[in-house]
Amino acid sequence: MSFQKIDISQEVEIPILPHVGSFGVARRYDIHKGVDLYCPEGTPIYAVEDGIFNKVAPWTGAKDNTPWREETDAVYIDGKSGVVAYGEIELRELSFEKGQGIKAGQLIGYVKRVLKKDKGRPMSMLHLRLYNHGVYGTGGVWEIGKNRPKGLLDPTSYLLNAEELTNE
Repeated sequence: MSFQKIDISQEVEIPILPHVGSFGVARRYDIHKGVDLYCPEGTPIYAVEDGIFNKVAPWTGAKDNTPWREETDAVYIDGKSGVVAYGEIELRELSFEKGQGIKAGQLIGYVKRVLKKDKGRPMSMLHLRLYNHGVYGTGGVWEIGKNRPKGLLDPTSYLLNAEELTNE
């Protein structure tokens, strides 16, 4: 419930287990495959590291078989750390070509509201995932009681290290 104590327009919180937005937390029907960084709808999203644009794909909503959520997309960028997936965003007027170089700090999209139903927590967030090189999503859910999907990495330490670097 720590999200109730922060002003998401001023602060960013990196969720750690057992936070509902943390990587690997068991939710009602599955295990969470990324980290939710709560922020206001429309927040610009910038690449966290240099990389190569790979694709834009449906992330939530009817086009991704989750009609109980709003329509959002994800951008996949191959970087030094692996494939970074920036989910629950929209590109608006932005467009990229497969193989295009992306620089750290480059604008890649905007946070879009994802939740249709108010669950008492922020309804818009960047959902960040990290995969091994060559993996562009693991498809489906991470079922409770099952092993982590192959190629899916925990981005928590990556985010915490990045936060330390920006605070120095």
